[in-house]
Amino acid sequence: MEGTLVAALAASLASMAAFALLAVMFRRGSWLFLLAGRTAREGADEQGVRALGKRMAVVLVVGSALMATLAAYLGAEIARDAAVASVAAMANNAAFLALIASLIWFFVVQRPARPSGGDAPAGRMAARVRAASLAHLHLATILFVIALIGVIAAVGVLAAL
Repeated sequence: MEGTLVAALAASLASMAAFALLAVMFRRGSWLFLLAGRTAREGADEQGVRALGKRMAVVLVVGSALMATLAAYLGAEIARDAAVASVAAMANNAAFLALIASLIWFFVVQRPARPSGGDAPAGRMAARVRAASLAHLHLATILFVIALIGVIAAVGVLAAL
């Protein structure tokens, strides 16, 4: 039991540090190839790729806070401090909700602008279908978000053992 708690604590601290490092690098405009693939390497749409990196940095900061609250909870469990564990568990739940909200914000902000015209029902429906699709996102961005969620899930499962 203690061994899994220590392993989960180490994993949460490592992922917290990795998320923080990625957030800083994306905010500075570095390592954007992880989010935009070839588009970042070729320099096409540099403004859009930099904005994508800054938005993902916000998500990563929230993910880092989630891992920090999980580490606080695990540390309290190891120390057998019920009061701190209770507060850390509530903070962890709030951070998890903040992560979900930041991911929703990230995907909503990335949507392309809807055209202002189009009174015809078919035109409005086509615009809704275009706005609801993920075709405007880079494949690397989608894969990065899936990997981010996977790391958070893996650390959470390890902590739950």
